[in-house]
Amino acid sequence: MPQKKRAFPLDKTPIEVRNATLADIPGICDLSARAYASAGMGAYPEAMVRGQLTHFPEGQFVVVHGDLIIGYCATFIIGGDVALRPHTWQAITGGGFASRHNPDGDYLYGMEVCVDPAYRGFRIGQRLYNERKKLCQEWRLKGIVFGGRLPTLKRRLRQAGSPEAYVDLVQQKKFRDPVLTFQLRNGFEVLGLLPNYLPSDADSMGFAVHLIWRNPAVEQDD
Repeated sequence: MPQKKRAFPLDKTPIEVRNATLADIPGICDLSARAYASAGMGAYPEAMVRGQLTHFPEGQFVVVHGDLIIGYCATFIIGGDVALRPHTWQAITGGGFASRHNPDGDYLYGMEVCVDPAYRGFRIGQRLYNERKKLCQEWRLKGIVFGGRLPTLKRRLRQAGSPEAYVDLVQQKKFRDPVLTFQLRNGFEVLGLLPNYLPSDADSMGFAVHLIWRNPAVEQDD
């Protein structure tokens, strides 16, 4: 059943971040439906979230406000020979099930972050990114890699001229992209563009920006 929505703004109930459990699956799916409604993308099916939790339980986090799940991120470990090359979301995530998780890999791959739209402005995404960085450091991985959405690309493409120029303009702080600008502030570097990364993401025109955060505590040789 859908989760009951809490009153907004936040009451005195604390916001907490913890590892996701199998009991959280319905709440995570409900959250994904709310988070992606405006983008026209569907909710995660329960089987997919179960796969993410089963393959790498340490890498899945939820943000909770009381009994309501208001944020979720999914990760898995993979080798740099895969993560640093062009790829699609479908291929690298094993169809969304995180089935390509490789405990002997050297990078943490961020396959998902979603936040309840009603709780934006409360640094929910920042809490999840912090957990990813802590996990990366605890596992002594070289860094975090993922394909980031570009949710204002379609609307501003004519003004930018091309997807590549759009990314450059965001890096130069001449454009603001709600996702990429946030990631750049968090120390991520642009590796390039990933065409056809997620074709269902109409706002990003299927593109993603290939991003990396390098773990400063681990020697880098890539």
